[in-house]
Amino acid sequence: MNKDFYVLAGALALGAGCMAQIASSQIGPSAKQAPKKAGTSTTLTRQHRSNPALSPAASTEELDQIKQTIADQRKEEQQRFDLLKQQNQQLSEQLKATQDNLTVAEQKIGRLATEEDPQITKLESAVAAIKSTQVATTGYIEHEKKLQPEREHPTALRYKGITITPGGFLAAEALYRTHAENADIGTSWNSIPYDTQTMAHLGEFRMTARQSRLTLRTDGAVGATKLTGYYELDFLGTGYGASETQTSGWSDRVRQLWGRAQLPSGWTFTGGQMWSLMTTNRIGAENLAEFLVPMVDGTQLLGNDYARQNAIRLSKSFDNYKITAAFSAENSATVGVTPSNVPSSVSSIISGLSTTGTSALSNTTYSTNVAPDLIAKVAFDPTFGHFEIRAIGRTFRDRLNSTAAVAATPTTPAIPATPGQNDTVLDGGLGGAAIVPVFTKKVSYVVEGNWGAIGRYGATSTDVVVKPNGQLSPEKSIHGLTGFETHPTSRLDSYVFASDEYLPRNHGYGLRTINTSACNVEATVATYSCAANVRNLAAATVGFWYRIYKGNAGMVQYGGDWAYMTKNTWSGVGRAPKGVENVFETSLRYYLP
Repeated sequence: MNKDFYVLAGALALGAGCMAQIASSQIGPSAKQAPKKAGTSTTLTRQHRSNPALSPAASTEELDQIKQTIADQRKEEQQRFDLLKQQNQQLSEQLKATQDNLTVAEQKIGRLATEEDPQITKLESAVAAIKSTQVATTGYIEHEKKLQPEREHPTALRYKGITITPGGFLAAEALYRTHAENADIGTSWNSIPYDTQTMAHLGEFRMTARQSRLTLRTDGAVGATKLTGYYELDFLGTGYGASETQTSGWSDRVRQLWGRAQLPSGWTFTGGQMWSLMTTNRIGAENLAEFLVPMVDGTQLLGNDYARQNAIRLSKSFDNYKITAAFSAENSATVGVTPSNVPSSVSSIISGLSTTGTSALSNTTYSTNVAPDLIAKVAFDPTFGHFEIRAIGRTFRDRLNSTAAVAATPTTPAIPATPGQNDTVLDGGLGGAAIVPVFTKKVSYVVEGNWGAIGRYGATSTDVVVKPNGQLSPEKSIHGLTGFETHPTSRLDSYVFASDEYLPRNHGYGLRTINTSACNVEATVATYSCAANVRNLAAATVGFWYRIYKGNAGMVQYGGDWAYMTKNTWSGVGRAPKGVENVFETSLRYYLP
């Protein structure tokens, strides 16, 4: 707008004021004069009425005086009326002139508005742009406010397009076993001493920090494909030089080390060392979603089958049906048992089941494997829980070495030479699991079970039994676990589980003619010669975790549990030995934020 516009606007305001004044002047004097005129007439009437009766002699003179007085008053009124009429005429002329000026001003204002319309449009566009920028700035400020806590207390690091998230916990733990195993925080359920062994008469107390765990996760993306890497370690390794007598220099060990690619189509490819697909999941069939009994002990409760080993895994999620299908090829291993009825001439020429490692792994026992374990799983995740079925296919192999001919003697016949041969056996197993929330998800019921050649995935760890002729017979064991997880409050978790693993008689395994008399004589581990075979392991545990603190600085929680276990054997010639174990454990852990 230019200067003329504001001048005209002022003229309009001035004109409006003049009109108001003119209207007041036209109405005001007339209204004021009328009462005055009426008042004069009233006064005369009153005076006339108040005069005494005129005398006949003076009546003519008084009447003339009254007439003159009235005539003078009328003359004054006429003069006033003429003056008011003249003033009204002047004011009417001024009003008309003012109205004409206002009309001209309005017309000019209209022309100015039309002439400056492009400028106004440009100004309006500029204002709209400023408003848009203001909205964007406000949104940016709000976004920055939301990011401020993350910047002040970052949960991850950013590096060249990937997000790096450290994690893990530091643990201070203690345990007491009523029957000593001379083992750390991981209890070997299959190795608890029988009641007649020396170690069964010794209790065991131990404090340790070796279960402390460090993790590192990386997340990135290539287009719509999500990439994840994961590394996890603890300090339960058994490297050379480890000792608790002075320095407690325990070695770290790899727990998990894998990479994963998740495609938007629902396909997932994973490779590396990870929890086996035989491990029960809480949801789907993906990594970092496994179900583990939350006890302090570093070894999972028996009946909860698992392994951590190198694998290649492929899975596909069908979100519309809440179904995940997965398949993996995993590193294999064989745990074999050679019963007492296998002749020494046969057991001495068997190779491949237990082989000592070489070089830096000379303290490690391997089996000579022929193929990976193949595992398939189908998981179903409706709103009322998680359900899965799984199957495993395994290949076992050993070798009977060739033997040279033995010449006849006066007391023994000749034995011909025998060529070496491999014995390969295919077998497998089936299993399933369910996790069902109950009581508004504060309690979850858990059940799982597996049957077949699944030995080393459980605590009993028996895959095959060597027959008297040297061939292999897969051990069809049965493993099961059931129990409850509860979450009474946001700080407290508790649990109770019971489990069992059963091994049937198989050729020489569980042989009824085994002499178990030596099992009932106290002896040290080095001199113990009990030949009894385990029939089943049964266990129960109850425990809790309480979160003392959870916030930006991480989490501190305290936990404790009690586990009770029995080891039962197959009867032979003599009383079948039995082992009982009670383990009490506590843990104080600080979790990284």
